[in-house]
Amino acid sequence: MGLKPLLSYFRENKKRMLLSVVGVAIGVFSLTLMMGITGAMRQAVLKALGDLGANVIVVVPGDFKNLGGRTIQISFYPTLILDDAKAIKDKCPSVSLVAPYKKVAPNVHFGGKFLRAEVFGLTPEYEKITGYGVACGRFLNEEDLEEIRQVAVIGTDVARELYGEPCPVGKTIYLFYAPYKIVGVMEKRGTDISGENLDMRVYIPLTSAMRRIANVDYLDGIYVLPSGDLEEAEKEVKSLLLKRHGTEDFTVSKFEDLANTRKQAMEIFSKLSVIVAVIAFGVGALGILAVMTLSVYERLVEIGVRRAFGATKWDIFKQFLFESALLSISGALFGVLFAVLFVLLISHFAGWPFYLPVRGALISFSLSVLIGLLSGVYPALRATSFEPREVLRDV
Repeated sequence: MGLKPLLSYFRENKKRMLLSVVGVAIGVFSLTLMMGITGAMRQAVLKALGDLGANVIVVVPGDFKNLGGRTIQISFYPTLILDDAKAIKDKCPSVSLVAPYKKVAPNVHFGGKFLRAEVFGLTPEYEKITGYGVACGRFLNEEDLEEIRQVAVIGTDVARELYGEPCPVGKTIYLFYAPYKIVGVMEKRGTDISGENLDMRVYIPLTSAMRRIANVDYLDGIYVLPSGDLEEAEKEVKSLLLKRHGTEDFTVSKFEDLANTRKQAMEIFSKLSVIVAVIAFGVGALGILAVMTLSVYERLVEIGVRRAFGATKWDIFKQFLFESALLSISGALFGVLFAVLFVLLISHFAGWPFYLPVRGALISFSLSVLIGLLSGVYPALRATSFEPREVLRDV
């Protein structure tokens, strides 16, 4: 049977055909959308973590728990200090770099315009650990720390919002009422999966944050980059800090686990999407099976004529198997198209990196072809069971 008469038959029964492919379309849509969104979120996490982020350990004071898919600090102790960072660097052989940090909350403004930007006190090692560089100017250096300089490196959105230009190096930004000279602008990073804008940040020397702004001697955390095995480095850091503090008033964890605050939500979403996809594929398979079986009885004359003019049972079997697969593929194309569109829209509005769910689309499409073929086996066998002279006897 040629493609033209087949399409003509589909057009004559388009409502029935449409209903038969809806299940497959929903299954493909759910699976592709799930894999697309999780892939896009994973891309966003990796971008937020930086090139080496997946291998970084973070030490934070107090306890952290995962509650409802979010990582929440449930206790804080002002016991993590700069000497701890130095000790980790000097006494842990599995550690190559450490980068202590302190988050402060001054007013950030320039020219009468205020921003809700996050301000971090950092050391030069932060740039090496995260792998993120500056788009223009330079990052913080050792002289900035030693001389407690009032210098700042700002995010791209801070530059755009306050100065209306991409590289305001040499200009001044005010933290409270203290002037900080801008020495660099970070490259664009976007938002992480929790929605935090990583380009709306100001980085200043750690010493300036601790002495000039917060006036405290404790840290908010220490990033640790292992030189080899991550698990071994984690054990060494934990053992060292237990000896220094005498009690476990800190948390040592993979940075990926702490930063990935929506990990549990992603897993739940993935499981629900798979369940929906399985149900939809099942409904789609039954729909195609029912429609194709019905079409066999409606097309007995056609089958009889084809057999009378030399078509073999194998030809009839292939015809109905092909039609069944074609129905499933039609549904799959609609499902993939809408899923890719949804993933792109969600990624755009969430500020995630561009991600095309090719793998999800290919897997979903392959499953739909398989389901189409399996659903067509019984109708195809049924179509070959009729003898031409019996079918054409009453015509």
